[in-house]
Amino acid sequence: MSETLPIIVIGAGIGGLALALALQRRHIAVVVYERAPQLGEVGAGVMLTPNSNRVLEHLGVLADVEKGATRPSRTQVRHYETGAEMSTTDLGDAFTKVYGKPYYDVHRVAIHAALHRAVLANDPGAIHVSHDLVDIADNGASVRAIFANGASALGRILVGCDGVRSVVRAKLGVQDGARYTGNLAWRGLIPVELLPAHQRGSEITIWVGPNRHVVEYTIKNGTLKNYVAIANHDAWTEEGWSVKAQVADALHEFRDWHQDVRTIIAATPPDTCLKWGLFDRDPLESWSRGRIALLGDACHPMLPFLAQGAAMALEDAVVLARCLEGNNDIAAAFARYQTARRERSAWCQLQSREAGKLFQRLASREQLDGDRAERGRRLYGYDAATVEI
Repeated sequence: MSETLPIIVIGAGIGGLALALALQRRHIAVVVYERAPQLGEVGAGVMLTPNSNRVLEHLGVLADVEKGATRPSRTQVRHYETGAEMSTTDLGDAFTKVYGKPYYDVHRVAIHAALHRAVLANDPGAIHVSHDLVDIADNGASVRAIFANGASALGRILVGCDGVRSVVRAKLGVQDGARYTGNLAWRGLIPVELLPAHQRGSEITIWVGPNRHVVEYTIKNGTLKNYVAIANHDAWTEEGWSVKAQVADALHEFRDWHQDVRTIIAATPPDTCLKWGLFDRDPLESWSRGRIALLGDACHPMLPFLAQGAAMALEDAVVLARCLEGNNDIAAAFARYQTARRERSAWCQLQSREAGKLFQRLASREQLDGDRAERGRRLYGYDAATVEI
């Protein structure tokens, strides 16, 4: 009987591990398959907004993540040339009281490691590395994953949590539809002791200017500065976000910006300066077919300008696990999942586009304040563990 088979999760990133943990908490058998030879989530900073932290608390890992988190005092928007403050949002105790959970800046590894430990604590055999998915066979009663190493796995359902270049999405016949946005991003991690004292604070700073913007904040208990510097470029072919970059190129791109921006870029250790092209996709109409479904970036990859990519994957994981709990009607469970999640994630995808445009022009204080207030209203109070499904 298919009901006795485990759920197959493809991809052991944040979304895949969150789904595995959410299923384990509901006593649903799950096995995760990851193409990499070992787990060691790459990446840099992540902004964990209250809706993300609510999910992490539900999964029982928030306290673990908090150990390496920085709690920012505020978000400030500054003029690219003069440094003048154009907008500010308090992220302190009043913010936490309104939304029920704090705002954190963390290294992506902290989230991934906490989820990884929790999944293995429940089932030491739940995660299999070096399993590169090459095909899927859905016979209607069960689904089989076929891997490049010659192994295969039979499951009740299969969920693709394998990122923006999802093999599962391609096997479903979904057209990728990726479009280069005209934006190229540089990022780096800097020990704060390499920066002047006034640039070591806990605030999130967004520098805005014509056709460019920079976001900077601290992670790892305030010991590292994380930045992303984004500029318009006509042509780019690489979507991966781990392409080695030259600090000198980033400095040249922001040569006429405020000295604080240039100081941060110049302090970047050469081996941590990376770049990637930003690609955009339209919301999908369908998230599943038969016994196969999509989650997180495999389903609704989005631009980073709302800081909600990881949040949407975490929310998806809990909602999908809830829909599957006690439900042997897979079609009905997938339909409930999509109905509960599509409007919200599509709004995030589309609004991320608009936020990027807003940051790359000298918007008014009213426009900037309104943008952040709308984020709070639409995003931060959401609870994936209790939302109607």
